[in-house]
Amino acid sequence: METIQKHKIYEEQFLLLAFISIVTFKIVMLPQYLVASASNNSYMVMAFMIAIEIMMLTVVYGIAKNGSILEQDIPKWLKAVLAIVVFVSSVIKCTVRGSEGVAYIATSLYANVSWAFVTLALVLACIYIAQKGGKVLARSAQIFFWIVAFATAFFLIFSNIKLDPLYLMPFKISGDLAIAGDKYLMWFGDFTPLLFVTVTPSKNRGKKRLAIWTALTILCAFLFTVGLMLIFICTFGNAGELIGNAFLNVASLNKIFFMIGSADLPTVLSWLIMYVVKFSLLLFAMIQCAKFFFGDKALVSLICGVIVYCIIVFGIGNLKANYVLATSWLRYLAFFMEFAVTATAYIAMRVCQSKKQKQQNTPSESAENTSVNPADGLQGEI
Repeated sequence: METIQKHKIYEEQFLLLAFISIVTFKIVMLPQYLVASASNNSYMVMAFMIAIEIMMLTVVYGIAKNGSILEQDIPKWLKAVLAIVVFVSSVIKCTVRGSEGVAYIATSLYANVSWAFVTLALVLACIYIAQKGGKVLARSAQIFFWIVAFATAFFLIFSNIKLDPLYLMPFKISGDLAIAGDKYLMWFGDFTPLLFVTVTPSKNRGKKRLAIWTALTILCAFLFTVGLMLIFICTFGNAGELIGNAFLNVASLNKIFFMIGSADLPTVLSWLIMYVVKFSLLLFAMIQCAKFFFGDKALVSLICGVIVYCIIVFGIGNLKANYVLATSWLRYLAFFMEFAVTATAYIAMRVCQSKKQKQQNTPSESAENTSVNPADGLQGEI
């Protein structure tokens, strides 16, 4: 019971985690990669893939309302299979996404600091948060979200970007869009970590309020991803393929920068918060799957952290190797597993619910037949 309580979150918290899950790694290196493959129409790839993610997250929400997939009344062997698949998927996503964040911190924030030190600090912090459970993770995101909101307001107020809509021309749908969507599948599809939380209705919150928060979440997810892509293209054009860290380069074009120098602290801090939450969420899914087999022990979390640390530091080690890994055949495996687990979990939940309902209805029908049969017998005797 205590374990279940650790992973209970409110509906608004789920929406916030979904927003962070969608946005975080699509505003760093991905815009540069998409522009390099699909040029000025790359924003359409982003819009299409984000729409798919949002639709899949509605399915995840429907599952999470009935409980974590490891706590639901589905066959134990199926839970084991799902846990293994999600564990593999989480390891892939943790290492690839984690490496991208480590590369940014080690090169942009500090003067070529060793990956080993940056990864160690991040893994320790995120493992601690993930070990505490879904509730602590959601509350942490809820508290620090205000920094993200402040950074967004700061950008809107002091922005000094000169946009050229002509960079979006010519508008055309070509095979390059499909190629870009296929090549960068690794940056899309982040559903499974949210299958390990239980969503409960918020206290004193009506359906209208939830509908408003849901609409705002979807709108903000598109603005932070597709909107950034449009701004990025209208600002840099095809030269965007040479410019990494899109969110930082776009946000640095503000009035304060031209007056007193760099003023990107709010933007950097907001992204680091989203990165820590996202990385912790991936580790959380990985840890929950491992605990299903080895029990709820802190050592299990530590071992998961060691695995991720070793792969990032000794297996990847630099951004170029990370790019090669992310665009390899592993992207198909990771993307397929995200969809397969979500669809399987939803179908299994519905089937088990249907069977349970039939079992509950059967005794009542038998009782009705029993009460009717004696009366029929008496009428026959008369």
